Amino acid sequence: MHHADTAIPPLAQHAAARIYRGGPPKARLIDRTTLPQVLAGARGHAAAPALTWYEAERRVLHFSWGELLAQIEALARWFAREQGVARGDRVIVLSANSPEAFCTHLALMSLGAVTVPVSNTESARVLQLIADKTQPKLAVTGREVAPELREALRGTVALPALPLAAQPDDAGFAWPAQEVQPDDPAVILFTSGTTSAPKGVCLSHYNLLVNAEGLSRIHDLAHRRVHMCVLPLFHANAFGFSMIASLYAGSHVVLSAGVAGPALWDILRTERVDVISLVPEIIRVLTRIAVPRATLPDLKYVTSAAAPLPKTVSAEFRDKTGIDIHQGYGLSECVNFAATMPWNVADADLERAMTQFRVPSIGPALHGCDMDVKRADGSSADAEEEGEVVVTGHTLMRGYWDAEDATEQALGDGYLRTGDLGFHAVVGGERFFFITGRKKEIVIRYGENLSPLAIEAELEALRAVGRFAVAGFANEAAGEEIGLYVVAPRTPDTERRVLEAVRACSVRYRPRVVLFGTEPVPATPTGKVKRALLAQKFKAYAKRSFGSDPIVGSVAA
Repeated sequence: MHHADTAIPPLAQHAAARIYRGGPPKARLIDRTTLPQVLAGARGHAAAPALTWYEAERRVLHFSWGELLAQIEALARWFAREQGVARGDRVIVLSANSPEAFCTHLALMSLGAVTVPVSNTESARVLQLIADKTQPKLAVTGREVAPELREALRGTVALPALPLAAQPDDAGFAWPAQEVQPDDPAVILFTSGTTSAPKGVCLSHYNLLVNAEGLSRIHDLAHRRVHMCVLPLFHANAFGFSMIASLYAGSHVVLSAGVAGPALWDILRTERVDVISLVPEIIRVLTRIAVPRATLPDLKYVTSAAAPLPKTVSAEFRDKTGIDIHQGYGLSECVNFAATMPWNVADADLERAMTQFRVPSIGPALHGCDMDVKRADGSSADAEEEGEVVVTGHTLMRGYWDAEDATEQALGDGYLRTGDLGFHAVVGGERFFFITGRKKEIVIRYGENLSPLAIEAELEALRAVGRFAVAGFANEAAGEEIGLYVVAPRTPDTERRVLEAVRACSVRYRPRVVLFGTEPVPATPTGKVKRALLAQKFKAYAKRSFGSDPIVGSVAA
């Protein structure tokens, strides 16, 4: 079993990437540097609202901070006493959004254990890879987890339902655990990257909390006290922004497992939500059921992240609702947001940043991290010159879990190479950033990053039919969708076999268009798929929306 201190490179190994504005990497920018310290401090506002849980449009559960802390402590006791979880242990958490999942992540980190959030729609193959990599003490399941995932790992345990009854005093159980150190691993967020095997981004307590400080400043969270979370907690945005930053700022989180259609506007109004974090596709849906800005007096703006925000979507939403969009940008490797539009940006600067360049701006870098744009030779690009976006500072990950070579590749140049293309421009006297594309081949569908190689690994059975490859293609509904190209004639038999393989694939990875053709998969002489060229075969489906079954077609030679 990998020990927590040996599965990630030592901090000193990539110290240059963690320098922030010339200061040493070990200099702390915040006073509260561990989750136990933040939880202990939350007792000071015990009566304030903390967590409200909605199922569809129904308000089901509500905790004050005192009540929430009691639930987190009860779950921590359950993990420690009944499941034997201790500091440094990894615990896989499989669940859709729920109050149990929310409290579980915090309970595990409060013990000094390492939470490993995994999508409840993950494939059994990837789940097993994650377990092999992290060697967890335990795997727990919450809501909406498929039976095959519950059975994929031995000894999976169901989370107890909340609220939990108060526990008798236990003199031997000190909570939260004060021995936790700022640089201890807190969470491992798995990301598809560009390989078929996912990589585990290991973030420390300090990583999470210095990012929370940056988010608190740039979103003025001390005065924007109600945050609605509809994105999944296994996603870096919801984990780092909606949960950790809200905890750090003492905000009230309104949690749901998705968007309740038109009822979302009612929830925002009823709960007096200040800020909600969304992805462009949800913004697009809300544009169709828009309500006037005047009916939502408390909503300051919506944040958009996880996928690029098209100018057309931004303009239409603002035109229909009068609500501003503050776009953000980040990666799991730097917790979540590395940049986002500030709460107090001047109207004229927001208008210019969102409409006067080829793409809407992601704003300036957060406190705690710096951003730059690099040319191919490593020198810094000039204003409005496209290059690769890089990140440095205190939010950078400890490293990829048990993958030192991958960590070296990401951080070895003295900064985090994001693989994203962009530029910067001065807006209102400050350097704002813009994302224009990706060097990587990641497919971003509904805000979730998916590796083409991972998708192909799910479809391995198709090797018996013929050569095949997948590519992400532009789609108005999803941002990008997955297209599958099979080098075989379209016959009833080949169509049946291909559809059987596609339907057996986890929904998360399932292609939405299948095309048969006789031309070879476009590839380099060494066999690397030219995915940008392959994506051209799916241009006709850019405006289509899809059901659970893929559309099947043929490509003429």
